[in-house]
Amino acid sequence: MASVTVLIVPRDRYTGVLECIDALYEHTTQPFQLIVADLEYPPALIEKVRARLDGVPDAEVVSLGLITPMQALARLRDKLTSDVTVWVDNDSQVTPGWLPPLIETLESGAAVASPLILEKEGVDAGAPLRNHLYTSEIRVVNVEGRDYLIEDKKYRREVPERLPRERAEIETFELHGVAFRTSVLKEIEIPDMVVREHIDICMQLKARGERVVAEPRSVVLFDNLGTRMSRSDMRFFFFRWSRELAEKSHRNFEARWGYPFYSEQSMYNWAFRRKVFLIARWLGLPIALANKATGVAKRLFCKDWDPLQDPTAASQHLYTVLPEHRPLRRSSAGAL
Repeated sequence: MASVTVLIVPRDRYTGVLECIDALYEHTTQPFQLIVADLEYPPALIEKVRARLDGVPDAEVVSLGLITPMQALARLRDKLTSDVTVWVDNDSQVTPGWLPPLIETLESGAAVASPLILEKEGVDAGAPLRNHLYTSEIRVVNVEGRDYLIEDKKYRREVPERLPRERAEIETFELHGVAFRTSVLKEIEIPDMVVREHIDICMQLKARGERVVAEPRSVVLFDNLGTRMSRSDMRFFFFRWSRELAEKSHRNFEARWGYPFYSEQSMYNWAFRRKVFLIARWLGLPIALANKATGVAKRLFCKDWDPLQDPTAASQHLYTVLPEHRPLRRSSAGAL
């Protein structure tokens, strides 16, 4: 049986970590080591985490200060000794039977196994549960002589009943939940990014000839910002999604691979809208009114850059236009 380490890392808030831990122990039958990355959790909350794990074998909290998730991974990587490493964002919850299919996928030769990630209703109204990530590919589109990348998520926001159930090769994963062969994770570069980091890692794997595989028999749920945040949550969110760090991430990616992203401005707009939404929710507005406030703020303050009517339709699959169908990293800039 493969040995497993689970890393729980803050995605963009602190609350939710106790529910994340509880779901992990409730729905995991085989032994595993747990590392909870303390990226400056509020003292009262991290004490609850420590109390919850008191007496639990192979579980520890590692305090790292206020740093980004990728910086946390870089610092924790030397502690990983298991066959499999699973990253779980602290606002995500695993479901019954989630781990064995991921291990089977890795043992079949994949370097990364991605569960079916379903998002709960939150900022965007819709079904109570809908697809966030099942399959994906990286595409490239030319605008005025410059190539831009597009992350194309298939079946985006489809209800679970309409999704295929087959294992499939994919080109991007997301850190809401993902399993790595630890040996591979230790050999790649950890990019110093807060956005596009998962795409950078996937392109590194593609360049190595490794496989990234979606395994929909494993299901992970994540809270799409519907839950009200505390002030400490917002502090981490504003740090994690700062314009400065996001721009640095895009420039690091461009230096490493030679491509900007078509949706770069949209990402900045997304972060701004989320901040408005979170403040509105913190002030007590229900989700519907918070969404309306967010829409007004977007119209007043967000710039748009979307010169193509249908950029995905105008794009090509990146790896079909590259020599040997693999990306070539231009530099190691921005690696931790």
